[in-house]
Amino acid sequence: MSARIEVRSDDLALAGWVAAWLDGMRLSPPVSLAFELRLVREPLVGAEDSRTPFQQPGVEIRSGPPHGDVRITWLAAPARARIAPGALTASVELTEAALADREPLQQSFLAVVLILLLRRAGWHHVHAALARDPRGRDWLFAGDAQSGKSTTAALLATWGWAVGCDDAAFLVRNPSSVEAVAQRAPVALRPAGRALLGLAGGRPARGGRKSAFFPEDLGGTWAARVEPRILVFPRIEGERTSAAPLPAREALAELVRWSAWVVLEPELAQEHLDLLNALARQARCYRVALAPDLFHHRDLLMELVP
Repeated sequence: MSARIEVRSDDLALAGWVAAWLDGMRLSPPVSLAFELRLVREPLVGAEDSRTPFQQPGVEIRSGPPHGDVRITWLAAPARARIAPGALTASVELTEAALADREPLQQSFLAVVLILLLRRAGWHHVHAALARDPRGRDWLFAGDAQSGKSTTAALLATWGWAVGCDDAAFLVRNPSSVEAVAQRAPVALRPAGRALLGLAGGRPARGGRKSAFFPEDLGGTWAARVEPRILVFPRIEGERTSAAPLPAREALAELVRWSAWVVLEPELAQEHLDLLNALARQARCYRVALAPDLFHHRDLLMELVP
């Protein structure tokens, strides 16, 4: 039987909802992983955990000694998860209050649980968009939510590029290279980004604050897996788009900034750091200032990075 992400729960409706969400991502890790879900009808209680929390938007994560496990707490409503040391299963407890608004539950809690579970399969997260240009070259754009990744990914799709994800990618080790795997998810655009691209419609996302488009909606195709040979750290700046080469050491420092999970779980941190280092050395690295002229010159990025 091929590896998969299983969902187990006595609540069949809950299991079906989470399984459909996971299936939609089209992720195929090299080993089987599992979510064990329990619907808890009373307030969550448990032993105090004195470990310093690692803060991410909407969640607190505690890991390392003395317990050795990972515990994730959702801050918006009562929900928590635990991954035991060395385990390939996440035990998740959800309350009715947590299930009342399922989109943020998926995006800011269950997605974090999935990221930490995938680490045990050797897949390490980086905030990045993936793309393959018409010449067949593979790109990775790494940065935060304000760096222009999503708008650039959508723009490239309108030009016929293959685009993977616009935010959550996973780095994996192959015998001779590092690859990046995309989860199947639409590119989510703020109103300003959609206006720049002249797009109408789209799927409501992030509580209606954004509109989401799959690459095929925009004229592109989906890239499920790429071998990045061009690594870009974008920022929105100036009137003219420009690219400046970046040494591997500086590129590694930037990658660490956009790979927050590297600081968690000492037994997995070195593997994560080694992947980031290998990526910075296999790719040509650039800082790219994104400016309005990019929208009017479809080959500009390829010309700046020949």
